[in-house]
This record gives sequence, structure tokens and C-alpha cells, in this order.
Amino acid sequence: MNKQRGLTLIEVMVSVAILAFALSALVRMTGESTNTLSYLEKKTYAQWVAINQLNEIESESRWPNVGRNQGQENMAGLVWYWEMKVSNTESNDLRRLDINVKQNKQDEHPAYKLTAFTHRP
Repeated sequence: MNKQRGLTLIEVMVSVAILAFALSALVRMTGESTNTLSYLEKKTYAQWVAINQLNEIESESRWPNVGRNQGQENMAGLVWYWEMKVSNTESNDLRRLDINVKQNKQDEHPAYKLTAFTHRP
């Protein structure tokens, strides 16, 4: 009896197809991880900008006026645009602060939203 050695062409083609599928999945996963990292970095900086606005009000112990305020802040070498809406609550000693932060002024949706409450000093 003759024993054959090696792989048939079909076996090699199936192995190459499996390898190609696995490598394409790996490349796709790497790309998605990069996008996720970029998204999280952007969201973190926007969160810091919102928290800075809240901390500024709290540290000055001032009672914010009802209405809207806008401004911009530099964070991580980028300009961030924030808008704060101050509104009354059922309690006379409490105000609601809604802070939206965008990376571009014309963005439809904010990169980060923060809602907080502050009390009368």
C-alpha cells in the first residue's frame, strides 16, 4: 500500500479560507476598537468641560440666574462649546442646571449632557 503524504488542494483551500475569515474579523475588530477609543476620549473631555462649569458656580458660591449662558473652553488642545440652561424647581432654594457640551458649535447633538442641582448659598 502506498501512503500519501501532505495535504490535498481542497484541504489547503479550506485552511486558507478559514485564515482569511479570521484575519478579516481581526482587522474589523481593531478598527472598531479604535473608533470606540476615540469616542470615549471625546466624551471624557466633554464631561470635564461640563463639570468645570458646574464647579465654577459651586466654588464661587453664587446663585445662578434663570436663563441660558453660553461659552467656550479649551480642553486637550480643542475648543469645546458649552451651553447652560438654568431653571427654577418646585423648591425656591433649588435650581436645575442643564449643561450641554459640543465639540463644534453647529453639531446637532451634544457630546455630553449634564444635569445638576444647586442650592441657594
